[in-house]
Amino acid sequence: MKLRRIQQGSIEAVEMSTADLTLKVLPELGGKICSISWRDQEILAQNPSRPLRSARYGASYADYDASGFDECFPTIAPSRYPEAPLEGTELPDHGELWSIPWSCDFTDSALHLAVSGMHIPCRFEKWIDFPEPGVIRFRYALVNLSTQSFKYLWSAHPLFAPRPGMRIYLPPGTSVLVDWSKDDRLGKIFQTHPWPETRDSAGNSVDLSLIQSADLCLVDKLYTTRLSEGWCLLYDPLDGRYCAFVFPVKTVPFVGLSINMGGWPVDGPGYYNLGIEPCSGYPDSLELAIQRGVVSAVEPGKTNRWETQLHVGAAGNITSTLADISAVSRLLYAAGNRHEDKSND
Repeated sequence: MKLRRIQQGSIEAVEMSTADLTLKVLPELGGKICSISWRDQEILAQNPSRPLRSARYGASYADYDASGFDECFPTIAPSRYPEAPLEGTELPDHGELWSIPWSCDFTDSALHLAVSGMHIPCRFEKWIDFPEPGVIRFRYALVNLSTQSFKYLWSAHPLFAPRPGMRIYLPPGTSVLVDWSKDDRLGKIFQTHPWPETRDSAGNSVDLSLIQSADLCLVDKLYTTRLSEGWCLLYDPLDGRYCAFVFPVKTVPFVGLSINMGGWPVDGPGYYNLGIEPCSGYPDSLELAIQRGVVSAVEPGKTNRWETQLHVGAAGNITSTLADISAVSRLLYAAGNRHEDKSND
């Protein structure tokens, strides 16, 4: 792996590269990954109309570039923490971390990024490395620096570059719930739909897995039900390219889907991007997630750890690739259980 410091516009970046993958990180802008390219093909959404720039804590995410790969914690939507000891704490849009600088160093063949919460008493850490060709590994640690437990949502927030005809694949038996759908196309919050074939509010057939044109001006934010296996995959039948997140489903049990075909921001012009977001709970609001009990918690003085892997490649046969990705997710699940058993000895 090669590592070097570069300029990304007006912001200093760290570039990591292997024979097939190049990744650029902006530590001063929330640790954002502004680019991932595989064999010189960019896979993350870019926003030429809004250049990268330093963000203001507490600002709306829509006021900035809305591109690349951020981390959302401890909420996604603006929210107020509903319980002691943090009751009444205002939490900003897309969380506390995307808009503030992170520290950055290189250790044990990985890029290490870290940041402290603004109002949440924690330290959030992330390690990025390349364990094998075509794979980027993201390891996380959340340290509770207080004497009381707190609850949180975490969501990876990569925005992929879509094009019509792409498909999203999820483990068999998955259903999805609405967080928000423009003009209530798929109903209101918590409306449940089978995946991928369903009907919209007008009774029309909808294939939720199929990415269509930005001219449709549609946007749906969905969450999976608890997954049977830890993976999700985006496939382009035009060239066979795929991007798949793989993760231990015990620690990362859900995926958020932000399918934006020109519909957001709603005051236009809308972007064309696709969020496929492994996460710890739902919906976007931490307050509602706590009410429904679909959140994570970290005990006082303890550390929660989890990981995801991003696999990028070309599928000669999508059925075979899905089977391979499923097998990797099962191996990660088994490895996570062995680690937990050793920790409890």
